[in-house]
Amino acid sequence: MSARGESIPNESPNNGLVRRRLLAGACVTGVATVASQLAAPEASAAPSRTDLFHYWESQQRSLGYSQGVRVDNTVWLSGTAALDKDFNCVSPGDLPAQMTFIYQRVKESLGKYALDFRHVVRENMYVTDMNALVGALPYRKGIYANGPFPTSTTIQVNQLLVPGLMIEIEVTACRALP
Repeated sequence: MSARGESIPNESPNNGLVRRRLLAGACVTGVATVASQLAAPEASAAPSRTDLFHYWESQQRSLGYSQGVRVDNTVWLSGTAALDKDFNCVSPGDLPAQMTFIYQRVKESLGKYALDFRHVVRENMYVTDMNALVGALPYRKGIYANGPFPTSTTIQVNQLLVPGLMIEIEVTACRALP
């Protein structure tokens, strides 16, 4: 099916359905790329998944989450907070100190996948005090130096999991980047 809704010769019903859904969702940009990927043989290998239990492994298993998950070239890291190995808050109430601690943990987690901050394409920050974050932003900028920079969203929340936590950061990275 073309962008105008016309059929494409020899198109499988599943590819046509996926293409219609993509087009209906305003995902027109890159349709040629998507179409070439959809036309791949049905016998292609299923994506592989690698979970990372790192640093807080016992807490992760008891709470039912992974610190990181890699599927093919994409790595998602769970929100990382300033928690020690016993899940106690590090530097309660000190956002700059917590941010420094968090970026060290994120660096270690990325390293488990042979990645670094150049591979980060998305970063979400959850903070309890936006004014406190402003003073720590130069440190954050230093993490990414002169780029490449990730997309970024910052959200103020009432509280985080453990009292005293002021910031939690989650990232997505792409292994396909140099």
